[in-house]
Amino acid sequence: MKGLKYLFCIQLLFILGACHRDIPEPETKLQVESVAAMEIGSDMPVSGIESNKKDPFYVRHQVRGKNVLVECIVQGVSFRGQSAKEKGKILLYVDGTKKEEISSAAFIIKGLSSGTHRIRLELVKGNQPSASMNKEFYVTIP
Repeated sequence: MKGLKYLFCIQLLFILGACHRDIPEPETKLQVESVAAMEIGSDMPVSGIESNKKDPFYVRHQVRGKNVLVECIVQGVSFRGQSAKEKGKILLYVDGTKKEEISSAAFIIKGLSSGTHRIRLELVKGNQPSASMNKEFYVTIP
């Protein structure tokens, strides 16, 4: 009977030791962190070109397999709704065709076919009907 009590106490300690506070991360950080946290696979070629950091519309990109990771830094423009800066969005064009409107500074262009593609990013500030700045670059997908 004594052995059964000790066994029960040991099991109770294991159960209590396994329980801890697991606080989930906010979902707003998830999108930006997921791009930064991706690791480079050894079997995927990676390339990237950086623009001048003093440029008012700074764009950095990396090719990872059939995906292109894009990061944009724009002076005086925010992609968050709660910022004092002017709100902006990016229009994405692949090979001259508009693909989507993006409202974040970092994003992934997924599933590009093999070959060379022309990527064009147009920045639209506030409620303006036309783009105020644009960047264009080429990527080669293996």
